[in-house]
Amino acid sequence: MRRYIDISRLLKQYSRIGLLLFCFFLVHAIQAQVQKEREVVSSGGSEAQNSSLKVSYTVGEPVVTTVQSANTILTQGFEQFLDSSSLISFDVSVQDATCAGKRDGRGFISNINGCQGPYTVNWSAGFNPADTFSTVGLLAGDYSVQVVSSDGCSSQPVTFTIGLIDPNPCLLKFYSGITPNNDGINDSWFIENVELVPDNEVRIFNRLGNLVWEGSNYDNNNTFWDGNNLSGNDLPADTYFYMFESDDGIEKGWIELTR
Repeated sequence: MRRYIDISRLLKQYSRIGLLLFCFFLVHAIQAQVQKEREVVSSGGSEAQNSSLKVSYTVGEPVVTTVQSANTILTQGFEQFLDSSSLISFDVSVQDATCAGKRDGRGFISNINGCQGPYTVNWSAGFNPADTFSTVGLLAGDYSVQVVSSDGCSSQPVTFTIGLIDPNPCLLKFYSGITPNNDGINDSWFIENVELVPDNEVRIFNRLGNLVWEGSNYDNNNTFWDGNNLSGNDLPADTYFYMFESDDGIEKGWIELTR
């Protein structure tokens, strides 16, 4: 008796076996994949070890990081973004303005850390400070400052506020004595806040009412009275009388000259 082999049936059986083998290997491959949660293992460069994982990296540059455990190797390319503005820190201190309209507020920079010095300090536009780490002559108000390092790092602009010691407008204050002996103390007559009234006329009189000295645009620096007369000669120690004239009116008083 002859036996016949059903070829089509046999092919179907082998196809089923192949499909089962394919599914088996696919499931095994899926089970071998392990997904790790994001985890910071170190904040510096070079290498870091955490449990059975070893990570090699360089901060601030595009890198390829290889993570290796007992049976799994994963290579992942990624780029680390480095915000240089977070690398520079510094302190800002202020000296408030004396009164409204007075330009005697100050800002100071100290304790700069991060990146590579020397540092450049950029104050708000329009400033021309005497040195890079402080600025003077500020009215009350808000200002900003930024620090830049020699290797290209720059901080975020930091806002600081100059307040007012006295919120009232500044008033002229006329000092009542001078001692012109070249000791650097009261060698000339000082008028506080005179820079707020730059357009002025000052006249000095003796006891007899005679004019002994006068000047325009008195400012304590370029135009000032140091106890001399109009000819530049020393006046004797005595009580003298001043008249200060500006658009706001006339101020009068006395000055004691001591030698």
